[in-house]
Amino acid sequence: MTWAAAILLLSPTVLAAQQSQKPNDPQHACDDANSQSKMNQCAGEQYQKADARLNSIYRKALETMQKDLSDAQDHKSPDLIKYSQLAIEKLKAAERAWIQYRDLHCDAAGQQYEGGSMRSMVVSDCLRQTTDHRVEEIKQAYEDGDRKLE
Repeated sequence: MTWAAAILLLSPTVLAAQQSQKPNDPQHACDDANSQSKMNQCAGEQYQKADARLNSIYRKALETMQKDLSDAQDHKSPDLIKYSQLAIEKLKAAERAWIQYRDLHCDAAGQQYEGGSMRSMVVSDCLRQTTDHRVEEIKQAYEDGDRKLE
């Protein structure tokens, strides 16, 4: 009897904790949307948040690299200058290629829903997931020690 009472008392607490976690979890953020239109809108908003995060992290990575270039120029170090310039060029080229990949990949993912009302949701969700992965890629490649991008 005590066990059953404990479960009943804890159930609202567990439910409240789970619900409070939903808004921060992109997979559950749109669970309360009750129409396709609202699901499409919510998925689009989730992608916009992920894109803003990526832009911030990318910008910080570039700023860090540009500071390295400036330091190399201040120290008149030709090898470090060349290295820093090349690193910046390669990051920019990688980002351009990634954007092309992201757009083609998510357009292909949405193609199976062409003409349907949920196509935009599928594309937006793909864009969000792909963008979240890119954030992690940039962080893994350019964060180290005390150099944090977030």
